Amino acid sequence: MKRILNLLVFLLICAAVNATHNRAGQITYRHISGYTYEFTITIFYYTPSVAWRQRSHLTIAWGDNFESQIPRIDSLTETLPDNYTKCIFRMQHEYGSPGAYKITMSDPNRNDGVINIPNSVGVVFGLMTTLRIDPNFGNNTAPELLNYPIDKAAVGRRFVHNPSAYDLDGDSLSYELTICLRERGIEIETYTFPESTNIPIYVDELTGDFVWDAPVNKGFYNFAMKIHEWRYGRIITSITRDMQVEVVDTDNMPPDFPVFRDTCVIAGEEIIFPFTVTDPDNDLIELTATGGPFEVTYSKANLEIGDKGPGYTNATLRWKTDNSHVRRQPYTVVFKAEDQNTDVKLVAFASYNITVIAPEVEIFPAVAEKNEIALQWTPSVCDHAAGYEIYRSIGKQELDLKACDTGIPAGTAYERVATLNGIETSFYRDNNNDRGLSPGIEYCYRVVTIFSDGAKSLPSDQTCASLLPGIPPMIRAHVEKVDASGEIHVAWLEKPVKDMLVHHPNPPQGTLAYKLFHTMDSNTENWGAPLATKALGDTTFIHASIDTKTQYPYFYKVELWDQDANAIVDEDFEIASTLYPILEPSDKAVIINFGRATPWVNVEYDIYRCLKTGSDICIATEFIGRTNRETYTDMGLINGQEYCYRIESKGYRIIDGIEYKNTNWSHVACVTPFDNVPPCVPDLSAESICDENRNLLQWSYPALLDPSCWDDVEKYRIYYSPDARPPYTLVDSVMSRDIFEYSHHGFLVGCYYITAVDAAGNQSPESNIICLDECGEYDLPNVFTPNGDNINDVFKSYNPGGVKRVDMKIYNRHGKLVFRTENPDINWDGRDIDSKRFVATGVYYYLCDVYEERLTKSEIISRAGIIHVYYGEGAQPYVAPEN
Repeated sequence: MKRILNLLVFLLICAAVNATHNRAGQITYRHISGYTYEFTITIFYYTPSVAWRQRSHLTIAWGDNFESQIPRIDSLTETLPDNYTKCIFRMQHEYGSPGAYKITMSDPNRNDGVINIPNSVGVVFGLMTTLRIDPNFGNNTAPELLNYPIDKAAVGRRFVHNPSAYDLDGDSLSYELTICLRERGIEIETYTFPESTNIPIYVDELTGDFVWDAPVNKGFYNFAMKIHEWRYGRIITSITRDMQVEVVDTDNMPPDFPVFRDTCVIAGEEIIFPFTVTDPDNDLIELTATGGPFEVTYSKANLEIGDKGPGYTNATLRWKTDNSHVRRQPYTVVFKAEDQNTDVKLVAFASYNITVIAPEVEIFPAVAEKNEIALQWTPSVCDHAAGYEIYRSIGKQELDLKACDTGIPAGTAYERVATLNGIETSFYRDNNNDRGLSPGIEYCYRVVTIFSDGAKSLPSDQTCASLLPGIPPMIRAHVEKVDASGEIHVAWLEKPVKDMLVHHPNPPQGTLAYKLFHTMDSNTENWGAPLATKALGDTTFIHASIDTKTQYPYFYKVELWDQDANAIVDEDFEIASTLYPILEPSDKAVIINFGRATPWVNVEYDIYRCLKTGSDICIATEFIGRTNRETYTDMGLINGQEYCYRIESKGYRIIDGIEYKNTNWSHVACVTPFDNVPPCVPDLSAESICDENRNLLQWSYPALLDPSCWDDVEKYRIYYSPDARPPYTLVDSVMSRDIFEYSHHGFLVGCYYITAVDAAGNQSPESNIICLDECGEYDLPNVFTPNGDNINDVFKSYNPGGVKRVDMKIYNRHGKLVFRTENPDINWDGRDIDSKRFVATGVYYYLCDVYEERLTKSEIISRAGIIHVYYGEGAQPYVAPEN
């Protein structure tokens, strides 16, 4: 009983001093381990207020229906000019599962006299930050906001403020102007944006500059800015920051910055950036700087203040960059200049972006081996690099790199041939994906270091090499006739053989001849007996009476032999295969890959559809396309109908500076397309409609970006899990491709994903998973008037649906229990539990255990508070008429 009375007295004292103190603030967090995060609430109070001094703890709602008393860290309390005091509240919290969580803090009340929040002293001060925990995104720490959310502006003067947000993880940031919040993260309904002289107030989406051009009336104003953190194209953090600006009426003018141009620097180099800030009123200027370069672990930046005097300050930003500083996003330095005017101090901001680029790796000369080229380079100097990309071109290709370009620019002759994981992997053999490279062709390579955030280094110098041609060089493997008794024409070159013999240190003395072998073994290990023996000077052969219709490919090699010694003269022979279509059926399409293993370069492919004759032999009649790639997709076909294809390749090889061109026809392959392509993946969003006890799912579909996605979508399937754990259950289907929302009635807690399904039954991959657990804000009013006027006559809770039972006890100021219920709606009419009479006007105290079903488990939350029972001025308790 005594404990209850003491707590009641404390609450009454709090109610008396609960005003005029909250001015600005935000909630941030950092990842600790697993699903554990450390949260920091930073609040700027009105210094003279008694209320903030009694805020040793604040109530923070974690978004998973748990609440905690987060303690103030007194050692971090800071007294600032103009009656601002900064306080830090900090503690850790562990979440039970992945999901999206809204972290909120509500504290009565805002400071008095905020112009754009009517009756601000009676409006609760609210902060909110959203956190997305998703294993697909990895761990995350929220951006740091390095500039305080308090400033001064002048009537009629353009005002700019920048939060100087720095993200430790190097994620992208964007900014948005929004509305200040009250309790539970709800936007203040009466909030207004103040007038501007020239253009409406806005926040630059990319830089974070808050621009007010310009204030019209003096006074205190509060604004809210959302800082969004992006990773892999999705928002993973949103911080709603509350900022206060005092507008004064003054003739003073703020300082002026010169125009800054963003720059880039190669890691290890030093930024030396001198500049001058001026003041039109010849005031002295205090210059400071914040941003990522001052927050990095190693080799921090330094702002050197040089000469200064009335109306000017010279300064130099110095930053000796380090390899650890490399990242995709630029580092932003926010300069703040504050004049030292005796009337009022005004500020100006300027931003300077610095991108730190990884240097190129040192690549060694390429080494040509029998069928491949070996590359080696020094490992990247950046320990946090993720790996390397290998690029190849035919012949030397110079790169026209613009300032700050990294990687290999699009549109060059280089193609990426490999991606290697791990920075210690600094060796690569290029064998053209087991097809072999072409002898006589000069291949050139560059290596680019890559990073997990998408950053890339400067490209390495190019290194080039050519494979030596075999003895003899192959030039043709042409399918002349497609038939069960078909034929293939094979050809090779003799000039390199003669040149080899002339320069051979021990030329063979016997009779020389060519031996031609063939195999159907794709491993080219089982060649069997020679197909033919040809004298020097005879470099062609017709392989006749073979099945070229159903059997393919054919592999050929030609060896130079000394007939007298019955020995091979040179082991460096070449292998060439016939060209063959590799067909992959798809939805109303056929994907054609060009199978081959040739020592020449094919630069062009002509694709033909075949016409079947009476003998079931395909004749290439319909030209359908040309490509210089190794694949082609024939689209607009009819599912269920067979299509056959034959390919003509055009190629060349260069030997001793001489170009030899060739043309080869392929075998014929047939396939029947069918719908085996799943629809595109929908993009899901969702919210709980708490007062209607339903979850609303909405999704978008990428049909506008990719029209092929739209062809045959028939329906969408809705999958649900009550606790974020698999398996997810199919709960319903939306049977129209044109409907993009679904209401799950009777549910407020759980996780969802959806899929799209086409007419053939193909189902898309799962969409993103959305977890909802946002209706747990069970709330109780603090006043009611049981006076019989049918207005607020019953003390009722706000129950969004997740609360199934409570244990509510209400006491008077003497500690007597006057009401008790397990009904989550409460429904107290003001009568004493024993006497059945209405209680007297006054303050009552309650204890309430709230039982809720949440996303991860059932939870019990203990609540305590005061209730004002009021009948009217001088009125007595209401006496209900006798029945």
